[in-house]
Amino acid sequence: MVVPKIIKVTPKDDLILDVDFENGATKKLDIKPYVDTFEPFKALTNPILFNSAKVDVGGMGIVWNENIDLSRYDAWEFGV
Repeated sequence: MVVPKIIKVTPKDDLILDVDFENGATKKLDIKPYVDTFEPFKALTNPILFNSAKVDVGGMGIVWNENIDLSRYDAWEFGV
């Protein structure tokens, strides 16, 4: 399966991201399961850090800093 590249990410309330893909799809991605499961993601409970989400170079994922990122595959598969 070819996963489309991400073109835009918009942080929303309650650790939700709106993720826009190059094929025109938009998905809501809940980050709470990552926060509950992966230690580095716990830092995303800080609203300043969470709201700093941006698209990685080339649309391959979402990044917050050098320790926290998500692949476009995760955003596509787990977004609704």
